[in-house]
Amino acid sequence: MRASHHPPAVWLAFATSALLVLSAAPALAQPQPDPAPADPPKPEEPKPEEPKPEDKPKPEEPKPEDKPKPEEKAKDDAAAKDAKAGGADASAAGDADKKEEPKEKEHKGSFEFGSYGRVVAAWNGEGGPGRDADIVAHGSRMDEDVYGEIELRREDDWETTGIHTNVVATLAVASPVFHYDGDFSIAMAVRNLYLEGKNIGIQGFSLWAGSRMVRGDDIYLLDFWPLDNLNLLGAGAAYRHEAGTAVGLNVGATQPDSVFFRQTVVRAAPLDQFGAVSADLLDRQKVIASLRVSHDQKFGERDKPGPGIKAVLYGEGHGLPDGVRETKPGTKEQLPSDGGFVAGGQVTLYTGERDTFIHLWARYAGGLAAFGQFATPGQLAPDKTTDGAHEVLFAAAGNVEYEWFGVMMGAYARSFRDASERLNFEDVDEGIIVARPTFFIGEIAGVSLEGAFEMAQRGVITADPEDPSAAPEGPFIASLWRVGLMPFISPAGRGNFSRPHIRAIYNVAFRDESAKLLYPVDDGFRTRSVEHFIGLGAEWWFNSSSYGF
Repeated sequence: MRASHHPPAVWLAFATSALLVLSAAPALAQPQPDPAPADPPKPEEPKPEEPKPEDKPKPEEPKPEDKPKPEEKAKDDAAAKDAKAGGADASAAGDADKKEEPKEKEHKGSFEFGSYGRVVAAWNGEGGPGRDADIVAHGSRMDEDVYGEIELRREDDWETTGIHTNVVATLAVASPVFHYDGDFSIAMAVRNLYLEGKNIGIQGFSLWAGSRMVRGDDIYLLDFWPLDNLNLLGAGAAYRHEAGTAVGLNVGATQPDSVFFRQTVVRAAPLDQFGAVSADLLDRQKVIASLRVSHDQKFGERDKPGPGIKAVLYGEGHGLPDGVRETKPGTKEQLPSDGGFVAGGQVTLYTGERDTFIHLWARYAGGLAAFGQFATPGQLAPDKTTDGAHEVLFAAAGNVEYEWFGVMMGAYARSFRDASERLNFEDVDEGIIVARPTFFIGEIAGVSLEGAFEMAQRGVITADPEDPSAAPEGPFIASLWRVGLMPFISPAGRGNFSRPHIRAIYNVAFRDESAKLLYPVDDGFRTRSVEHFIGLGAEWWFNSSSYGF
């Protein structure tokens, strides 16, 4: 192994470094003198905690190349002064513009819930369920069954157009309910499903489209709308003037589940395919249009409660196209087009105090309209139309309250004839009068009494039940008396139209012999002259769109 040969310069540098280290070593080895004693430290005052060094932003030093030259710096300073002055002016002008600009209006919308309902558990005098004992089409509601409506509604005020909209969905549930029969199936219907816009273009003008109830005023004690009560799948328009005049036009289509409107037949599959298919041989729907004109004249300031009078003119038109139906296999029957109309009116007087009012109605319906909206015409004219059918109706309702006492009343008389020339069971003259005086106990409770008389005359020729061998006679007349008692609790206070109510019901009906014959053999109503109804229940309504248009 060969020895390394270092240059002389390297050895010289190494020797010089060693001499320097040896000369500094004694000084480093000597001990350092102690420092002079310091004054005792003063108690420190609490200081706010300073941010950690890593939290403090390090100032960024300008790079040498970024430093402006002296002449450029002078120019920049002058420009900065001008920009600052101009910026102040622009800022002041901007603030003025901001003050002048209108603030964007907030959208106003709400989600609403409403309901109507009555629920009752009832027994007759023999332990069976309580039943409706009326012999007329619209009797006392004291023995009505379970019924409820649940309404969901979205309301919006659109600031861009000034239009107010309602989207309404109402589901109705009828008896029986699960807690009665243990059956999860439910009797349910969609009563409202529509969109309505108000103040469209001009104040007071509204449009709606969808499926809805179109109703006016009712007889509460009979649960009956004598003049206008339509269930329309269609659309409508209305205008309400601030002076009290209103006009409403509605149109819709309906097709009751009946062979008079629709018939499905079985036919061979097309193009020689295997099997059979269904075909709609008859498929026609009824078109209904209604027009309502009203004026509400108040005696006094319109925006304050007070007396007044309201008048209503009302009309309907019903139309049905022609069609073909099959009476038996291979035999077809031509059905002609058909139609009808309704004309009526209403006068209402009111005081504006404690729901005191009186309604008076008159209504005439002819042709197809005489059968109502969903009923199927039975007896037809020789030309297979409803020509000649008619209904005449007069009705009244009212309420008066004074201090701890109030009285509600309702009545109607109705005469109906179908399109056939001969009298039959469907031809009826009927009527009812009912009164309900109520005694209020403070603001929380009350007791109502109710009395009613019902009579129905059927246009049939019958034999005398006491002498069957005698010559037939007619028409057939039946009658019924009713008396009821209803104590209640009213959380909303006194008033015949204050709800909700929690109540007990007792009603007794007295049938004559003819009234018993309206029921089939072995029906309890045919054998009993006295019928009891004992119930426990409740009724409420709030925030509902089901009434009025």
